[in-house]
Amino acid sequence: MQEVMQSTPSYRQAQELKPVHGQYLLILQQANTLEARHLAEQFAAFPTLLATSEAFSDELTAQLQQAHAGLHVVLCGDEIFLWQVTQSLMAQGLMKDEIQQVRTQPELKKVYCVHCGETQTTTAEEFCSCEHCGVYLLIRTHFSERLGAYMGVCANPDQPMQAEGVCLY
Repeated sequence: MQEVMQSTPSYRQAQELKPVHGQYLLILQQANTLEARHLAEQFAAFPTLLATSEAFSDELTAQLQQAHAGLHVVLCGDEIFLWQVTQSLMAQGLMKDEIQQVRTQPELKKVYCVHCGETQTTTAEEFCSCEHCGVYLLIRTHFSERLGAYMGVCANPDQPMQAEGVCLY
């Protein structure tokens, strides 16, 4: 029997990451979180980029141009930040296995509405209304790494714009 494929992303804990070998680059969304401070201590011998810096994009480009094969990147930030930077890094040639992600703020997530094709940011866990088309969405645990978003599907096909009478099964 085939095992069920999990599509919910899993993230690393800051405490479990330590430099082992090779070249590392630490990218922090914010420097003042507990996870960011711990990683900054662990990876103090390596370059660190702060995403809030005005020169972040130029600094990242310079670091990647100077990098040798085998560069490992450690990202720390909220889920939206992690996937935006991951997609950018992969577009510039890094492989998924060379990128470690540490999530700091689990309450924010991106949801892709399968009805209108738009994405939105939400703090909702299970349901939200699409900001673009108004359909009341069930937020599935299915996560698209390409989109960096969870899939939102109509929660009530009989009355797609209303939350009342939602039937999940």
